[in-house]
Amino acid sequence: MEKLLSALNWIERQTHTRTNHAQMLVGREEGLYLRDFVVRNNCKRVLEIGSFTGYSLACLADGVRSASGLVTRNKDVFVDAIEINRELDYIIEEGLQRAGVSELVKVFFGDAVELLSEKRAGADNGIAEEYDLVFIDADKRQYPQYYELTLPLVKQGGYILADNVTWYGRTEDHKDAKSGGIASFNAMVESDSRVESHFVDIRDGLLVIRRK
Repeated sequence: MEKLLSALNWIERQTHTRTNHAQMLVGREEGLYLRDFVVRNNCKRVLEIGSFTGYSLACLADGVRSASGLVTRNKDVFVDAIEINRELDYIIEEGLQRAGVSELVKVFFGDAVELLSEKRAGADNGIAEEYDLVFIDADKRQYPQYYELTLPLVKQGGYILADNVTWYGRTEDHKDAKSGGIASFNAMVESDSRVESHFVDIRDGLLVIRRK
């Protein structure tokens, strides 16, 4: 844990000094919640959509390391991530190395909807056939698409965790595309008989979705 916390401190400093969007970090409380969720539910195959500078990715990967006892990925234990901004790769890579989990993680740089749609169409693009957990924290406008594209990849009894589902209290007015996307996503999940879900009051709202 000490190694992870040191890496998280480094990632946070780099994010504040080298980007203009430090508010996008999930932060210590939520990051450790994600790690502990992975451990509690013995998740060994994880996909993250939207890594930014790798803070939550390091937490998820450390959870997989703890759950599996492995530090190198194989066909049964791995963490995949999709991040659209390749310019952040140097922070992500060094942060994962500092956390001691870089060998567990593969980062796909590109548009998540495009990559997941290719996978759905049968392309062998590196995205796995099945995950124990998917963490969504990317373009809020595309949450409905992420949900429909990732749910078939989640094993029965597996989870989707979606961040920012209260979107700073703006989901009720739908005045912008992001709040509208989040509101549509929340409504989709609530009416979807394939899943059950509950809300966790942490940071800007986390929705825990379990595939039945």
